[in-house]
Amino acid sequence: MEKSKVARLISILFLGAIILLAACSDGNEEPKADASTNTDGASNNETVNNEDGELEPVTLLMVTHWGDEQFEFTFKEHLEEKYPHITLEHVQSGSGELEENVFAKDLKPDIMMTSVSDYLLDIDLLLDLNPLIEQFNFDINRLEPGIMGYLEEMSNDGELNGLPFIRPEYALVYNPDIFDAFGVPYPTDDMTWDEVIDLAYEVTGERNGIEYRGLHSGSYFDMMTQLEDNLTVDAETHEPIIDQNEEYRIHLQRMEEILSIPGNGFETAEEWKDTRGVDLLRDGELAMAPERAFAGAYADRAAETGLNFDFVTYPSWGDGYESYGPNIPGNGLVVTTLSEHPEEAFRAIEYFLSDEYQSWQAGQGNLPAVISDEVRGNFMKDHAHYDLLEDKNLAAITNAVAAPIPIRSPFEAQVLEGTNFREGLIEGKDVNTILREMQDQAEGNAKEILGKQ
Repeated sequence: MEKSKVARLISILFLGAIILLAACSDGNEEPKADASTNTDGASNNETVNNEDGELEPVTLLMVTHWGDEQFEFTFKEHLEEKYPHITLEHVQSGSGELEENVFAKDLKPDIMMTSVSDYLLDIDLLLDLNPLIEQFNFDINRLEPGIMGYLEEMSNDGELNGLPFIRPEYALVYNPDIFDAFGVPYPTDDMTWDEVIDLAYEVTGERNGIEYRGLHSGSYFDMMTQLEDNLTVDAETHEPIIDQNEEYRIHLQRMEEILSIPGNGFETAEEWKDTRGVDLLRDGELAMAPERAFAGAYADRAAETGLNFDFVTYPSWGDGYESYGPNIPGNGLVVTTLSEHPEEAFRAIEYFLSDEYQSWQAGQGNLPAVISDEVRGNFMKDHAHYDLLEDKNLAAITNAVAAPIPIRSPFEAQVLEGTNFREGLIEGKDVNTILREMQDQAEGNAKEILGKQ
């Protein structure tokens, strides 16, 4: 995709300065062992075969937003067992904290767990993976197409700057005991949003001295991510189009109806925002939660309290819309342009996307990027309470077809700053008024933001 030439020039100069500073460190200091240096001070610029045909030892530095313990359990232990010549080191940092946690320390990460973003492209940090994919004969057709399409379109022109790793899992989770208490049939696979909302009326109310909610509205934007085109800010002009998006209107109307079910609403917008469906359902107060499946969390609570739960497919839009599940890029893997050993970095990524490793990820409860039925069939099997899960409808989670992900404006978050439908719906405003107020706020933001570009 086309990037700002000025931003690129600045980023190249910035990263060049980092590399120059690293090269011009005090020559009186002894070499330090870090992510780009062996313990004997020798550079790992290239990984080559030694005289015996074995791979030379190499140290790779990986950036994730996780803590060291989770990093070691998820990545380090597996890779170093698979490839003893690789030592995998870690630095914890989110994408927005790279300058402080990585660049200011003159670190040169080889791999990052992140998705392709305008920011990372603008600072020229993401390596084109196509030559490495060809060199390693890596089959990208094994990977989740909904996310791959996004990564291909999001990457620099003619390049592929990232690969998927794991993706969020979604379902409609429900409590059969609450349905039994109301004498109502359980939800089923392939229900639409309207059908689920109608069902919620029947399981909201008091039974045996307990007040039950029928349906949580789910996370803010999950319903919209089921659509191929869910933009409220134009990706090219960066102007808000909230009032032009008919699906966004439908989204708000559904939220309005869910809240209007007697006994199912919230007192304040803040309470609504802070109350998660997974928590209400785990506490036995909610009949249905359309959101992240959190199968392990429900199994853990079931082992503690006897909670009854099961899954059906996430509600579809119906009315001629494709029956997609929600989709976001999730965690991906990239090689950085700072890497001094990109081949070994890709060797590591190739392993993390192998059927062997992705089957392990599935067993832990993470939906793998690999679309193999055999790999996904291992979902949750390594969980401590798999005995409470093996008879559940896990196929509702693993077989869901994720929606394609559209390219978004890099200014979207700034343009939408301060737009708020929650307050309006809680106050009882009509949807048209809410949309107009949101559009007005966003237009003001866009005028200010775009005027500075």
